[in-house]
Amino acid sequence: MYFKFLVAVLVMTSFYANGVIFSLSKNAAFGVSFGVFPLSVIAMVVVLLSLCLLIKWTVIRNFGRLQSKGLIAVDTWHAFRWGLCNGIIREACDFPLKLIDEFWLTATFWKLMGAKIGQNTLIDPNVLIYEADLLEIGDNCRIEEESTLLCHKFNDGGLKLDNIVVPSKCSLQTRCAVFPGSQINDENVTLLPLTALNPGETVSAGYWQGSPAERVSSTTGKLVPGITRRSTLLTKRSSISAVDIV
Repeated sequence: MYFKFLVAVLVMTSFYANGVIFSLSKNAAFGVSFGVFPLSVIAMVVVLLSLCLLIKWTVIRNFGRLQSKGLIAVDTWHAFRWGLCNGIIREACDFPLKLIDEFWLTATFWKLMGAKIGQNTLIDPNVLIYEADLLEIGDNCRIEEESTLLCHKFNDGGLKLDNIVVPSKCSLQTRCAVFPGSQINDENVTLLPLTALNPGETVSAGYWQGSPAERVSSTTGKLVPGITRRSTLLTKRSSISAVDIV
């Protein structure tokens, strides 16, 4: 939230500062300010996204290194670095990605952050992604707005990181969530809006909806008998948490 206010102040300051410098000529002042304004926005986008990369490579380097440590106690230095890094990255990248709102920029940014993203994959700028190093998305996928790809969970009193793989030709529609410990086994999987794929759940090709995710008909939207998947959360001791609520 503070980054958004800071960005607005910096942009407005750069806009009006040019008018003050060239106050002797109103036409010149307007012309220079109008020309500098888009350059200021572009510079702001580059600075904030570069800050994300700098923080990530300085504080964590690669989330795979934390994953290799297994269960991480929440009161350790590793857990603090994890929370600090994810929190700053989330706040810093949110505004510029939404401002530009271009699929190529969003995909390029997350690739630079360490994610493996295939060709022709479209990701909305407000998709929530943490631990990009542990995320792999195939070709021709569609990840729609406000979906969540979370590569961490709190299990047995500690923090644990795990990989998420989204095969090619899959679609995560609005506000879907994929949590670590779940599996998308096939291509051509579609998670309908508000579907959550929880730890222990496995889905195959087709349309899935709900939490726990259950297979539905693509034409009628009704459950497909005998091919539903029940959640294992009741039998396994685990809980999910996003950085925003930790």
